[in-house]
Amino acid sequence: MTDEAIIELLMQSREDGIRALAEQYEKLLIHIVVGILKGRPQDVEECVNDTYLKFWSSMDSFDMKKASLKTYLKVIARNTALNRLRDLSRKEETELPDDLSEIAKEYADQSRNVEAHVLKKEDFGRLGEIIRGLEERDRELVIRKYFYLQASDTIARALGMSRSAVDTRLSRLRVRMKREFEKE
Repeated sequence: MTDEAIIELLMQSREDGIRALAEQYEKLLIHIVVGILKGRPQDVEECVNDTYLKFWSSMDSFDMKKASLKTYLKVIARNTALNRLRDLSRKEETELPDDLSEIAKEYADQSRNVEAHVLKKEDFGRLGEIIRGLEERDRELVIRKYFYLQASDTIARALGMSRSAVDTRLSRLRVRMKREFEKE
């Protein structure tokens, strides 16, 4: 089913539209959320359901010319899972792994200061340009690690690399991207 047909179905019938949306994208959304909320199946299911609800609530502002439905849902799922992880870590009084705690902190800080939010938006735009300028394989490494928050082992298996090769390459890419970012 096409994204346009799913949107049309959502406008006609919430239940049928959500069912079609789930059939098309649920596996992808679960994969993204599981990568962030490892070992919490109830929270994974709840995050995926929250993703559908958030999409349903913001469907009027969705513009297919700016982003595909798939991309829009992935961003909602990722942000929902990060927020859930942050909330759970507060409740459980456990610390997040270093990578995730930094990412969660960034998302939490964004909403506190309008000026900082505008600057971060510009920084994200610049960072996007730098990432788009990478070779395809390097771009995939960066996106898998820092956008989808996949573990190095998972990335290594998917790309036919060793874990140490993935970690080494990502380390070099971070240095290179930081230099590019600081040029401006």
